[in-house]
Amino acid sequence: MMTSADEIFPGTVTATAGVPLRVAAYMRISDAIRSGVLPRSSLLPSEADLGRALGVSRTVIREALILLEEDGLLRSRRGIGRFVNERLPDRGIERLEPFERILGDPGDVRVRRTERTEQSRTSQLLTDFTGASVDSSSWFIESVIHNGDVPMALTQEHLPARQLAGDELAPLAAVLDGLCESDTFTGASHDAGLRFTGSTTITVGVPGEARGALLGIQDTEPVIVLTRRLHLSGSPAFVSKTLINPHESSVTMFHTTDQEPRE
Repeated sequence: MMTSADEIFPGTVTATAGVPLRVAAYMRISDAIRSGVLPRSSLLPSEADLGRALGVSRTVIREALILLEEDGLLRSRRGIGRFVNERLPDRGIERLEPFERILGDPGDVRVRRTERTEQSRTSQLLTDFTGASVDSSSWFIESVIHNGDVPMALTQEHLPARQLAGDELAPLAAVLDGLCESDTFTGASHDAGLRFTGSTTITVGVPGEARGALLGIQDTEPVIVLTRRLHLSGSPAFVSKTLINPHESSVTMFHTTDQEPRE
């Protein structure tokens, strides 16, 4: 028997800054598919049931389902309904998801914390983005993302300590307080229901001795560096930098015909 929409989605969605309702509904359904709550090949509840469970109109649901079909997560069978695809597409870096969700399948990927430090000074990378003073404190969180025993990537996350005490970024302070050793800060924020907007800069660099050792590669070996500058509700929130192990990982970017970003 098919699970009801109310059981799959116990809470409604709301529009936030930069995230219209159709995209919020898209993300909720996408999360249910990716996490296995909606199993592969399973029949989706009707548009009316989804709309009632998520607290939005059928028009909003229909637009979200169109995007999900377009992105390869759903397929339609005439006269029957929509089904979750048997084989899901790879995740791409155009969606602001944690890199541990992009670089591997759930269950295969684990996060190992290597450092969590409140530093007395703030890096220029963070001050340029958030406006924090160089002399103010900041949090530095470093984690290695493994697939089995193989290091796939190294993520370094920078958070402005003083701004976390304000009302706008208070949700981030709560995530930091409860952060587990097996989560990146981005991953824990995503699990807490926070959704970010922002940009990713792609460059080529070298890891240096310390970071190269964590990735198991030479210190002068070229690596792809992905630098994310993320906003929460329109406010600059934090910066993350991810170095990809060139021997073990690849990232995919999907392109659509949409004019609006689907963050």
